[in-house]
Order: sequence, then structure tokens, then C-alpha cells
Amino acid sequence: MLDETKLFDFIKIMFTKPQLYKQIKQHNKKRHHFMINRFFAIKYPENAQAFNINGIEGSYVVDAWSLLARRFTSVPGWIYTKTAKAKQAPTSKNEYIPTDKAVEVYMRKYEIGGREFKELQKFAGPALNAELQSIEKSIQVY
Repeated sequence: MLDETKLFDFIKIMFTKPQLYKQIKQHNKKRHHFMINRFFAIKYPENAQAFNINGIEGSYVVDAWSLLARRFTSVPGWIYTKTAKAKQAPTSKNEYIPTDKAVEVYMRKYEIGGREFKELQKFAGPALNAELQSIEKSIQVY
């Protein structure tokens, strides 16, 4: 059973079940206005931009898109866009990872918090790592 309050169920109804679409209340159509317009902007950017007028009733925009959706027999592939996965930064196997105690001593010594420490790692990593290594050696000696 399709639930018209869920976006992708609503889209499936819009493309494949026009009789059921006619029974959906204007309130539920208006609920999905932004995302429907955004999905259709993938294939029809000029038309979607025309529907971006301030004050236009969202449910009527969805009704207009439903007229276009009737031309399809199933939900088209361009509705389900895929995003590229973010590339992870390569980590070297011999990357230095400081001990928690060394980080704690460093933060107490310079009176900084976690946010400032992360910024130091980002912008002054090699110098920070060198000092943390010397702190670790000092901790091991004492």
C-alpha cells in the first residue's frame, strides 16, 4: 500500500496511478511541492524555474507536473539521481597518531580547547606532531 505522505510513494502514485492521484488532498500535494519541483528541474529546468514564482500555490504546481507525469508509464530514471561518494583522503600507514595523554598535556600547557587543537592539526600538522612526540618522550621518561 502506497502512503501519499511519503515523498517517493507520492511520486510513484503521480507517475503510475492517475486515479489515485486525483483523490489526494491539496494539502498533501502542497507538502511535496518543493521536492517535486526540484526533481522535475533535472529534466525540465526552464519549466521548473517558471514555477519558482513567489506566492504561487504549491499544490497547483504539483498538479501541473502531474499532467506531464501522465505521459510516462513508470517512474523515469532521472527522478532517482545518484550522488558521487566523497573521496576519502589517503592515509599513510606510518601516520603519527598522538596519545590521549600527550594531547591532554599539550592542551593544558597552551590553554586551548578541542576546536583549537583540531585547527592546529589541520593548519600546522607537522609542527604540532613534532611537539606532541617530544611530549610523549617526556612522559615516558618520567
